[in-house]
Amino acid sequence: MVEVRVFTDAALRDLSLSPRARLVRRLGASDGAGLRDELTALEREHRGQRERYLDWVTTILATAAERHGRAGLRLLTGRTLTFFAAYPGVEPVRDDLPAPMADEVAAAADRGDTDGALAVFDRREAEWRSVIDVLRDWLSALLSQVYAEWGPDELEAFHRRRGEDALRGLMADIDRPAGDRLVNLVRLLQGHFTELVVSEDDEKFTIVQDPCGTCARQVLDGRFAAGLGLAVVDDEHPVAWGGRATTIYRTHVPIWHVEMARERLGAPWPVNLCPSGLDGGACTILLYKDPSDPSAAARVPSAPAEPA
Repeated sequence: MVEVRVFTDAALRDLSLSPRARLVRRLGASDGAGLRDELTALEREHRGQRERYLDWVTTILATAAERHGRAGLRLLTGRTLTFFAAYPGVEPVRDDLPAPMADEVAAAADRGDTDGALAVFDRREAEWRSVIDVLRDWLSALLSQVYAEWGPDELEAFHRRRGEDALRGLMADIDRPAGDRLVNLVRLLQGHFTELVVSEDDEKFTIVQDPCGTCARQVLDGRFAAGLGLAVVDDEHPVAWGGRATTIYRTHVPIWHVEMARERLGAPWPVNLCPSGLDGGACTILLYKDPSDPSAAARVPSAPAEPA
């Protein structure tokens, strides 16, 4: 069989480098122009993630009003108050964006102050993490209330409402070359702080996130132990892969990337091998080069088998 590869091993190692590791490399090479371009692109991904989360929160509130009227919107407004009252610490709750980092990092680099350049980067990344995480946790609290009040069918309906918008962007990527799709996904994942390693075989790219920048970090950062009331769903229902313990944020994955992707492509895409329950371990994404590859269906997680 003739191998069909898009990237060399060296190119995949390069793609897998974290933004900080790429910055260190730029600093070592005194590549000021490349450094600015790299950091500007990273901040663009951070801003995009923030906008997507703001849109998601807005969609949840709008869907509550559409489907449950004033009482539904009032319920989620009340949940918002209790969420922010319990949210750990005050520093993460901010409505301003971090200052752009590219020029400040580059200025430190031009002075030969590598440690100072990295300190600016680390500080700005921590600020961005706070901006993005509070929105992730807020929408998770709202979805937890949807699930607690109206059950898994309604949770799926809320996911489908947001999924229409989210999948529109993903579907726009379908016709791009497979390599471009991989690069776009890696940059998006690193925009919400994923650490990852990419490999390739003839049919697909495999992205191992450790940790995943959203679900796993939410667990590892103690958000399920912080009095926020975030749900873990284990109903025999599509939102939980048929009965697999699933954190509330993760419940969008089997709806968007399995159910809705099948309706559009005939196959799940991409295939997300998420950990179950409150496991904060590695999460693997299988990005098939042919998005409609039927073999993807066999790789989708499922509920554990009943004991004999």
